[in-house]
Amino acid sequence: MKKNFKRPSLMSLVFVLLTHFVYAQTDSTEVASIYGFYSYSSSLMNASSAPELAIQGNASYTSTGVQLTPATAGQFGGLFINGRTFTSVNGLHVEFEYDMKNGTPLSGTYGDGLSFFLYDGAVTSPTIGSPGAGLGYAYNRTKDTYAPQRKAGLTGGYLGIALDEFGNFKSKRFQGESRVNGIAGVTWSQATSHVSLRGARGAAINTTGLGAGFTGYPVLVTRSTLSNSGTVGSVLQTDRSYAATSNTLSSVFDLRNNAGEFRKVYLDLIPHFTGPTTTDGFDIKVDIQTAQNGTPINIINYYHYKSSVPYSENANPQVTDFNNLDVEGPATNQTLNATVPSVLKLGFAASTGAAFQQHIIRNVKLTLPYAAVANDDVTSTCKLQPVNIPVFSNDIAYKGPISITTPPTGSNANIDYSTFSFTKNSDTDLTLYRKKVTAQGTWTYNKSTGIVTFNPSSGFTGTATMTYTIKGKTVKDSSGNIIEPYGDTAYRSVPGTITVNLKTTGCIYSVVSNRMVTQGVK
Repeated sequence: MKKNFKRPSLMSLVFVLLTHFVYAQTDSTEVASIYGFYSYSSSLMNASSAPELAIQGNASYTSTGVQLTPATAGQFGGLFINGRTFTSVNGLHVEFEYDMKNGTPLSGTYGDGLSFFLYDGAVTSPTIGSPGAGLGYAYNRTKDTYAPQRKAGLTGGYLGIALDEFGNFKSKRFQGESRVNGIAGVTWSQATSHVSLRGARGAAINTTGLGAGFTGYPVLVTRSTLSNSGTVGSVLQTDRSYAATSNTLSSVFDLRNNAGEFRKVYLDLIPHFTGPTTTDGFDIKVDIQTAQNGTPINIINYYHYKSSVPYSENANPQVTDFNNLDVEGPATNQTLNATVPSVLKLGFAASTGAAFQQHIIRNVKLTLPYAAVANDDVTSTCKLQPVNIPVFSNDIAYKGPISITTPPTGSNANIDYSTFSFTKNSDTDLTLYRKKVTAQGTWTYNKSTGIVTFNPSSGFTGTATMTYTIKGKTVKDSSGNIIEPYGDTAYRSVPGTITVNLKTTGCIYSVVSNRMVTQGVK
């Protein structure tokens, strides 16, 4: 029987399209985070229009990231991610890539280096710390002859982590143009290429130089990346002295990446539990990946940064900084209040002096420790042929209580399939998108199988991309207390990207003749 088919009306086509759109917008919803935390990521490339970013000094936006300093002497620049705050109760996991290259050394060493820092989220207009050896975090005091070089430390500073190529960030100095507490009396076997941590801003001690912003920021721990032999590291003790560190690096390297490739820093701040629900600061871990897809090298291994830190202000004038004398007085014992701010912000800085190099950062990611990880997927398909993508095969979610002694285990088996979502409209968007229609085609997700299907449109050519995020699962004890929080929205991954490329060869299509349907290879 011959049947007559009517072409669909314009109104019916509009209805179908609207139905698809509404479905993509309202497929499902999730519960807002009980921790008030949302992940953050930015490539920092051509990022001048990003409202949360603010640069200072000689920093500039470029196509390869934020250049903190050019390879020129006497430069100083900073970047604040000041438009975003991050709750601290569950710790932080930070990743970023950096490049140190070009320039001119002084006595064989380039300089100075760069810092990553965390500061009190209540600060709305932060001011960067001192240039040179301070790397934008620590303070610098002087005698009157050099008064223009006096500079308070970072406003609201909580933690500064330096990739200190020249090696002065960790050192005590008492001289006319620079006075700052630090490590003294150590004969280093490797004084350069140090990863160093300084603590929080201190309280005003007196009116003769050690006022607000000019105390605290003590050196907590430092480790050279150049060697495993001799005196290569030091850590602050409870009696305010420094002891040699004993950790062995799996591989030694120079922080300056001489081949010009970007390297990746991984920073974890894990809450240090003193009881089931009580904490005392953070356990801090710093790893650096020196080759693409290589195993990160552990530099600082869970240093316990307590909320109260005994330290020594050991760069004091005998009388006052406000004269032209260079007479040093005795050190004073202090106790730093390093209570963790309820919310934190973050930033970067770098400086150069007579030794100089270019400092660039890019690809910043900030999540909670043990948040899910969605890794990128790439596949291909032929024209008009759908393709199925098992996106979870290279992804990770975690299981187990949060601990540094027995860390949670990561596996794709821990992913909660029901938490998948295609691209969200904002960090606080609670819709779970299971279908997206784009000019390139239709993306759908099957929560039973964990498979994403891309169905190309008739006009699709080239490449189609879509981002997605995932979570793990929340586990409670018999009393209803959360013991594994990975299903909370705060533990949602930063977006992974699915890329589908259109194949132009090796495709099989049906060829219709007046006799039969055959298969043709194109």
